Amino acid sequence: MRGPNRSPRIAALCVLGKRAHRLSVNKPRGQLLLAAAQAIAEDPAWHGLDALLLPGAFFRLSGYIADKKHPTRVRLLGKEGFMASVRGAVAILAGASPGSLVVFGADSASPRRWEFGDQLCLGVGTGGIVGLARKIIPADPDTIHCKRVYVPVLADYSSLHRFVTLPSGHKAALCSCFDMFGICADAEMTRKRGMPIRDLWLPNGECPRVEKPGFKPLREQALREWQMLLEEQRPTVALAAIHAFKQPGRDGYWQRHGVAVASASMQGGFAVGAAHFEEKLPGSQQSTLASFDVPASVIAEGPKRGPHRAAPLISKTIEAGGQAALLRLFGAN
Repeated sequence: MRGPNRSPRIAALCVLGKRAHRLSVNKPRGQLLLAAAQAIAEDPAWHGLDALLLPGAFFRLSGYIADKKHPTRVRLLGKEGFMASVRGAVAILAGASPGSLVVFGADSASPRRWEFGDQLCLGVGTGGIVGLARKIIPADPDTIHCKRVYVPVLADYSSLHRFVTLPSGHKAALCSCFDMFGICADAEMTRKRGMPIRDLWLPNGECPRVEKPGFKPLREQALREWQMLLEEQRPTVALAAIHAFKQPGRDGYWQRHGVAVASASMQGGFAVGAAHFEEKLPGSQQSTLASFDVPASVIAEGPKRGPHRAAPLISKTIEAGGQAALLRLFGAN
């Protein structure tokens, strides 16, 4: 595999409003995506892009795929109605940014009343779906004191399918929201961040709970497989489809302990997120959800670590489908 030939260039679209909870949201979201792709294609300052990154749950899935193997997952996802807009955006970008990907989050409902559905991050290029990550690092509220819980799939901790090669030659890890907290070079920190894993879907269809004897070794196995995968793949870019923040400024924890630590763990690599902002969009230099060139020493700094917030090169506002978004370009000067 060829190595990087230049610095990554990532466009991140932060959207005003809430995550997609209904299929009816997919049509206006597709219009917003196409408008963003067109704006990028028409402005030479944005050309040579590696990926256009969208928030978590930007689209709503019609079906649940946790219990499916990867080829079936890809086949079913390829039939989703919103994929026409995604393929259209990829085609628009391809002219001035050959090989660029559209990376986005999509969630589903579960057939079980006690379970949250899928939380995915997908990468789509001219050849279709090239990357697929189902969330493996839940946040504490996803799994504790809930009427419904999020359940990761054991096999996804060792899945190569979340890694994609960008046009610049960089290898990127696709992160479904809190997965970026799993991009961590400290084994003990990763273990602590994995404590909210309180249920796991096993290959035999069973779903043991944390209280069940034998669960904790399963969780340790999952996290060990994840760490081995990271060490083997050595991504230099992490792209996170983040669900939502109430407003700008509420992302400080994420920036310091998720984004900055991910960059430091990739030896100063690019860590970039895109999110919904429910009440108002940030300013162009605010709540950037991006870091790069963060020193490895940051990993050991603990609660006192700084944000190491990267500034965008350029930005613009996108309006389409009755929605508004902030589009920002991140890369080295």
